[in-house]
Amino acid sequence: MTDPRAAIAPADMIARSAAHFAAEGFSVLRGVLAPAEAELCANYAVMQTGVPGYYTVEETLGSQGRYADTLSECLLLRVLPLMERVAGGPLHPCYSYLRVYMPGAELPRHLDRPSCEISTSLTLGFDADQPWTLGVQAGGRDLELPLAPGDMLAYKGAELPHWRGRFDGRYWVQVFLHYVRADGEFADYRFDGRDRIGPFDPARQVRRFDAAPSTGAGGEAS
Repeated sequence: MTDPRAAIAPADMIARSAAHFAAEGFSVLRGVLAPAEAELCANYAVMQTGVPGYYTVEETLGSQGRYADTLSECLLLRVLPLMERVAGGPLHPCYSYLRVYMPGAELPRHLDRPSCEISTSLTLGFDADQPWTLGVQAGGRDLELPLAPGDMLAYKGAELPHWRGRFDGRYWVQVFLHYVRADGEFADYRFDGRDRIGPFDPARQVRRFDAAPSTGAGGEAS
């Protein structure tokens, strides 16, 4: 059986991404998920919109989101070895967040909370006539980055302002995977204050940290 946590990108791409991440604080990795894998995840996310109460409706963003969705938590662990190579050191997984953006969605410029020290934004799928870019401020520049299904932005979520303009498509599915450096100042945020990685039931489980929204984001992830 293939190790589900194995690195999932060519060595040369990882080396280039690690160098860019070290220099600029972010890097775009293309094809982290194969097209069929991304499509499966996107279909799953869209189908869950028909389950009453599964997602939290994020009216200020024009989206629906789920903290620690089971499939998303599996992706959090799968991408971990790759992100350790890109970030240049051992990481603790914190949490995942699955989000379905709807027509008119918009994400204000913001920074993330400490549990998002090392973050990724992975496009799973969409129904839109044109790319919906993800904005990042790095090196004094505002950059607009297009991400196709299976592409992933790795970035320092608590340091680099990021945003998205108005979405004019029909839906867009994104999953956010968050980590902290295992030997860094935010190491105590391992598992985002939970006792383990996996689906989270706030009625039965406890997080040690206050899950305050990221600045301007209005939700658990950006």
